[in-house]
Amino acid sequence: MYATVPALHDDGMTVQMVAPAISLPEETERLWPLWLQVELTLRRAIRTGALKAGEQLPGEHQLAETLGIHRHTVRRAIESLTGQGLLEIRRGRGTFVAAGPISYRLGGRSRFTDNMEAAGKIPSARVLRSQTLTATEDVAANLALGSGDKVVMLEILRLGDAIPILIARHFVPEDLFPDFAERFADIDSITKTFASYGIVGYRRSVTRLAARRPTAQEAADLGQPRTAPVLVWASVNALPGGRCVNYDLSVFAAARVSIVIDDDG
Repeated sequence: MYATVPALHDDGMTVQMVAPAISLPEETERLWPLWLQVELTLRRAIRTGALKAGEQLPGEHQLAETLGIHRHTVRRAIESLTGQGLLEIRRGRGTFVAAGPISYRLGGRSRFTDNMEAAGKIPSARVLRSQTLTATEDVAANLALGSGDKVVMLEILRLGDAIPILIARHFVPEDLFPDFAERFADIDSITKTFASYGIVGYRRSVTRLAARRPTAQEAADLGQPRTAPVLVWASVNALPGGRCVNYDLSVFAAARVSIVIDDDG
């Protein structure tokens, strides 16, 4: 059964959107917290195909009115499902049923663009922050720098089909790459930015993975609730001679990727 509700198109025009009619669970499940009942209802709609991948949900107010509950209850259920990777929130557009995690391959030469194109997604990037600063103990150790040495920090939001996938934080030695952030802004590729300095053939020599909860800023940048975990990828890129040129500390929206480790020698 379907209901017609108003929705805002990308061009700003209001149109009619057909959405599944949603109702709360049966009597036996109404002993559960109300937000959990809403979560269960939406989860069932997704799993049965009543809500399909890529389909937009009605807004919080519309869902709350349909179910006869407060919109904050709806919001809690949506945040829970977003954290589980079943829904995704697109800034300025609304909430959509997620298509499922992207297979993301990690290897000595794996690149974000290659992974997105292999998944049939359009890759894009946006610089969030950049600055020159004194290397922390962690950054200095990973780049084999001395105490007090400077690094250029470049923080990039990487997206697939306009959906945030990860925040990449690149730290490069300032003495080698003083204008790295400015060059990247013109070139829009980490690999090609290194190439502009004559640096080619570097490989990922060390990779560490860990899970945690995001900071408030990370959650906002990734468009996910703070309750949803992130996967932190710390890697060091080095030249064939061993000189470390890039410490990459990236934060993935864990529900949006499925990591595949490549043994590429």
